[in-house]
Amino acid sequence: MRIISDTDAIVQDQETGLYGFRLEMGRGRDGARMQVRRSGFATEKLALTEYRRLCRQRDARHPKPRLGDTVQSICDGWVLAREQELEPNTVYNYRWLFGLIYPHVGGVRASRLSARMVERAYRDLETAGCSRTTLRTLNLVLVKAFIEQTGRNLNVRKPRESDGERRVWTLAEARRFSAYVSEDRLYPMWRLLLVTGLRRGELCGLRCGDLELERGTLTVRRQIVVEDPGSRLRVKPPKSHNGLRALKLDPVTSEQLAEWAAGPTSRYLFTGRTREPMRPDNLTDRFNDLAVAAGVRPLGPHQVRHLIASNVLDTGYGIHEVAERLGHDAATLMRYYTRVNATRRLQAAHEIADLVAPPTPLLAA
Repeated sequence: MRIISDTDAIVQDQETGLYGFRLEMGRGRDGARMQVRRSGFATEKLALTEYRRLCRQRDARHPKPRLGDTVQSICDGWVLAREQELEPNTVYNYRWLFGLIYPHVGGVRASRLSARMVERAYRDLETAGCSRTTLRTLNLVLVKAFIEQTGRNLNVRKPRESDGERRVWTLAEARRFSAYVSEDRLYPMWRLLLVTGLRRGELCGLRCGDLELERGTLTVRRQIVVEDPGSRLRVKPPKSHNGLRALKLDPVTSEQLAEWAAGPTSRYLFTGRTREPMRPDNLTDRFNDLAVAAGVRPLGPHQVRHLIASNVLDTGYGIHEVAERLGHDAATLMRYYTRVNATRRLQAAHEIADLVAPPTPLLAA
């Protein structure tokens, strides 16, 4: 889930180097969707100026929210105004986040909402079991909605980041899980997860044509996500532009996938027993069930990405090499996907000490 800013809307043509954008203008009187496209701008700044002019033109057609409106009406109006430019699951997530805070401040007038009231709501939500990551995302969306709808900056202090590290398997747990699932029907999928750290949606979205046996590569081109409400499946591009990538496979994994792809025909590489593509939520449930049976912690498939990032970096590979394999940018990798183990901490302590304060040789008596 991410928030779209003005600069995100401006794109550059890789062939011409010129800038352009596409903007949703709402719906006309006949209910038809209206959209404008502009291109050929020499600089991003020129494109952004025209983009913002059209945004003001679009917004002038709708009544401006008033500070006398409630917090709930302000937030609901903000989501509704952007419904066409956001992904359906993003719209759902925004509404779900706002729904967390409505019982606390939803009926308060926008003009009376204070930073203290919002911060108290965050503390109550954390006490009720909401994670700090969820609260920080809620704060980001709430502040943006108020600035864009009313021009008010709430000046709320961000909820603190979590004190604890993400729970991640040890290498011993990963090996134990791998050994246990070797007889499972979907073992090629589990092995692929363990050696590549693919997101669960990327695993479910793989098709047989993505596997190039002669080159020993697997290309990630799409993901399958569950859209709420209704739990509908939707095929989407990878999470970011970094997610579109070709992965080099080891010979064993490549051979197992080749045998798997030669089985009963299906458009998708991994399917359920009905030959329909694997659902991401079902994949997580099956993974955790197998983890419990194998005697390891049921932490979900996503933590495998953290396991791979930390351990591959420990072996000496560069940040950009690991980021490319996981489909992330290097900054995100360093912030969210790495952890320093005790052995590396001790090694660093010794090496730094030797560099800056080498032991003094004993003088001869």
